[in-house]
Amino acid sequence: MESSFKVIPTRLSSKRSIIAILLLLSIYILENSPIVKFIDSYTFSYIIKPILWICIAVIVWQMPNIKAKGKLKHRKLLKFWAMYFGIMYVIITLLAGLIDGLGKSPYNHALKGIFINIIFVGSALVGREFIRSYLVNSFSKKDNYVVFTLIALLMTVTNFSINKYLDVDSIKGLVQFSAEFFIPEFSNNFFATYLVFLGGPIISLIYLGIIEGFHWLSPILPNLKWITSALVGILCPTFFLMSMQSIYLSASKKIKKREQEDESPIGWIITSIISIGIIWFAVGVFPIYPSVIATGSMEPMIYPGDVIVVKKITDMKGVYNLKEGDVIQFKRDNILISHRITELVYDEEQGLLFRTKGDNNSSEDSELVKPQDLKGTIEYVVPKVGWPTLLIKSDKDIDLNIIEF
Repeated sequence: MESSFKVIPTRLSSKRSIIAILLLLSIYILENSPIVKFIDSYTFSYIIKPILWICIAVIVWQMPNIKAKGKLKHRKLLKFWAMYFGIMYVIITLLAGLIDGLGKSPYNHALKGIFINIIFVGSALVGREFIRSYLVNSFSKKDNYVVFTLIALLMTVTNFSINKYLDVDSIKGLVQFSAEFFIPEFSNNFFATYLVFLGGPIISLIYLGIIEGFHWLSPILPNLKWITSALVGILCPTFFLMSMQSIYLSASKKIKKREQEDESPIGWIITSIISIGIIWFAVGVFPIYPSVIATGSMEPMIYPGDVIVVKKITDMKGVYNLKEGDVIQFKRDNILISHRITELVYDEEQGLLFRTKGDNNSSEDSELVKPQDLKGTIEYVVPKVGWPTLLIKSDKDIDLNIIEF
């Protein structure tokens, strides 16, 4: 027996959905309003807000029941996979933390602190998931990714304070905020929206509860770089979504085994990981990174349009390992320069310095290179593959002489 039937949103159910949205927005506006300044922060965060969220959950729960669209006989399967994906998310985050580093949690882990955090996080989670479930199952009688996207976007936007948005004051800040926080949160919300579509709020509460529980209750947390957070936070929910779709459709016999194999997410995941790996390599996340040469100062070793692969120098040991004849990349006045070391110069005040010269230049560089200006050593040269970059720079009327010497 199925737990769902075709639901056509009526004018009354649409009004109730609007009420649910307004309830969500009312708390968001309240916690970001100046009124909060006149209330004790502890009282507001740990007493008033939990009470409001619990009241909202009760109000939504009392609304006419709009059941999830998944079959009742598969509810146990959905709970298992929601738990499995939640645990997998935590494990993958921890593994990433072993690479980027782990740190002590800033939250209170005394018995009283744990209880307060459970009330604080749990009440908001229950209230939000009840609203999510009511909305998605009011507006969707079948897979409707437009509805899923809009609801996930609503839940994501209201999960960050207005001050968080106002703190973004540059393009770089916007990119970092989007990659580290907004897009991963949206990805998780999209998957949670699909979960409530199939099985109601309990399914998404299992998944999100495991993730939030780990974040708030674990004494040790991963200290991830923003780009690692982006990779984990985007790829994991996307992979979980595709896997859950395949698992449920197979269990409900809506797709044949052969079609399931054809739609396997493994190939897409591998492609995504490779693509992100290429992006990471290009932006310098790894110990080596690429750089395009625009001038001929290092001919015949390096020609304009060649791409050099630079191995980063990250400590003084790497600095002292440099010797005459090494080709290094260094920064001067926000310009990257790749030249050969011609002499090691020891200065009593500044320590070890480097005299450099382009192989194709008639004289040595006028300034000595300081250790703090070093970027790395040139390890490989890939001929001509950087020409598209130079053409783009030329189309933008940027002087190539300021890109690389």
